[in-house]
Amino acid sequence: MEIFSFEVASGRAISAYGSVGLVAQKLVRGDAVDVTVLHVAAGGHIGRHVAPVDQLFVVTAGRGEVQAGDGDWEPVAAGRAVFWAAGTEHGTRADEDITAIVIEMEELPVVLKA
Repeated sequence: MEIFSFEVASGRAISAYGSVGLVAQKLVRGDAVDVTVLHVAAGGHIGRHVAPVDQLFVVTAGRGEVQAGDGDWEPVAAGRAVFWAAGTEHGTRADEDITAIVIEMEELPVVLKA
């Protein structure tokens, strides 16, 4: 057995896309799938960018808003997940500290229903 830490202090700060208050920690990196823990500090944001592959953003703690394309900002909080298809421009902003697990892969087989 091995126990890993994905606390904020274990990650690395990310400023890509003009992101503010974003820290990332890779959990899995493979040929078919990447799994990353993201921490977005309260008042911070993940800058708008295009999803290179399908992405599932699973919020495990905190509260904020997400947006896709030209759509409205939609609330998101712990216990919710957001799916962005490959090619979708999107962004995230945090009202409270957000912790999310992001699963990325081509043709991600999401089974949850909205």
